[in-house]
Amino acid sequence: MDPVAAARALVEEMFPGALYAFVGGSVLTERRTSTSDLDIVVVLDGLDRPYRETLRWHGWPVELFAHSETSLAAYIERGFESRQPTLARICAEGAVLTDRTGGRASDLQGVLGERVSAGPGGQTPGQSDRARYVLSDLLDDLAGASDPGELAFIGWEVVQATARAALSVGGRWHGSGKWLLRELRAHDPVLADALLSACDDPVRLTAVATDVLERAGGRLWEGYRSQGDPFHQSLRHVAAGALSGETAQSSGMRRLAAVSGPTTGSSRLWMGQTHVAPSTRSSDHHHGASETAIYVVSGRPSFVFLEDDEEVRIEAGPGDYVFVPPYVPHREENPDPEREAVVVISRSTQEAIVINLPDLRQR
Repeated sequence: MDPVAAARALVEEMFPGALYAFVGGSVLTERRTSTSDLDIVVVLDGLDRPYRETLRWHGWPVELFAHSETSLAAYIERGFESRQPTLARICAEGAVLTDRTGGRASDLQGVLGERVSAGPGGQTPGQSDRARYVLSDLLDDLAGASDPGELAFIGWEVVQATARAALSVGGRWHGSGKWLLRELRAHDPVLADALLSACDDPVRLTAVATDVLERAGGRLWEGYRSQGDPFHQSLRHVAAGALSGETAQSSGMRRLAAVSGPTTGSSRLWMGQTHVAPSTRSSDHHHGASETAIYVVSGRPSFVFLEDDEEVRIEAGPGDYVFVPPYVPHREENPDPEREAVVVISRSTQEAIVINLPDLRQR
């Protein structure tokens, strides 16, 4: 059985209701070996929390990544931010095993394929300086070491830092383990061979690394300074009448932003008010990767979520606090037929992320 057929059979057996699934990795390429895994990403509706599982299925070693659509998007973004888009590549470069959504798997492949092909872009000056400093410092350690064990460990650090520096200069993705070498070979096979042949020779390794360091802007050690000043900034005052309604909304609620990127320049924190009208409820929704803290100012709002597929209701009153973890579907209700409920909300992202849902299940 070929790897795609095997992966498809696994998904049909283990996840017959999957929204869609992909298989990718080395097993689909000429690099396939006798130990190559089936790297399978399966997307499930209503999955409570994502997980990664290693298993063996009919003799095949399998690395399984189970996600909801929401968690898959979040994990893919983490990969892009770290310059190592592993999940994105499995989806973009692999094969679609099943798709019960009418084409969302193919659409996702196209979007991710374009992002992977575009590369990570250049580094910021601060990132570039940091990479130059790290490699310069390692080369000093290599020059001063005499212990064979230390030379070996420092040498491999130099190899990896040199590879990452070359990939960054070239606007290419990074990798870990064998994938770092594969990325470097795809970008600069001559450099890859030079690093491998010099890894046990400190003099030659220094020459190869120094050449890459020059391409990155040159040695940087003495005088390197990484500075930030979180202290000498002005406080910002947002008056009660200056709250902004230009923020994401859910039906049945009115949100007003107080502390946010647009209003105060905050980079992580969002804070504001939410007004829930009498005898009304919000749509079911979640707030993405944001942590959310709620303080009840007035009224008797209820907060509803699922636990073991059963609705759980928190009845809150003035002075109470409620915490909503990231990606947890929930809704707010105000059962009072006469008074609105007013709460203060603080979130761990400056953007008021609101993802409206058809119900309270994870997606």
